[in-house]
Amino acid sequence: LSPTRVARFRPGAPRLQSEVSVAGYSYGGVLGTPTMTFGQLADIRGLDGNDTLARLALATQPGDAGGPVFDNSGAVIGMLVPASKTNGQQLPPDVSFATDAPAIATFLSNAGTSSAAANDSPPIPPEDLTRQAIGMTVLVSCWK
Repeated sequence: LSPTRVARFRPGAPRLQSEVSVAGYSYGGVLGTPTMTFGQLADIRGLDGNDTLARLALATQPGDAGGPVFDNSGAVIGMLVPASKTNGQQLPPDVSFATDAPAIATFLSNAGTSSAAANDSPPIPPEDLTRQAIGMTVLVSCWK
């Protein structure tokens, strides 16, 4: 699998309440391309104050986990993490979390590779963002 586009990571923290979107395979590959889910950046920390997570106000599906999270200019601000139930608690369906871009850049650096920084760009139309997301999002499946 070789994507036609490469993720460019947003330097610095995005603005709270800014528009974000997630590209993922919400339906487990039934559709031929990733779907886009749109929402907002609710906080740049997790509920427990974790500063490597961002809290998103959007409803995702399990197949979206691992997908890129974009700001409205097409820069990647993070990667969606799977929903988890801890201590018997279940969060509302419109609460999701993403590992932030600096944490991903650190991981890549520790693995001996680098990440590309996005230029400061104006917002792009949702259809252009969708085309960009399709070019860099692939379905990864594991078999036993």
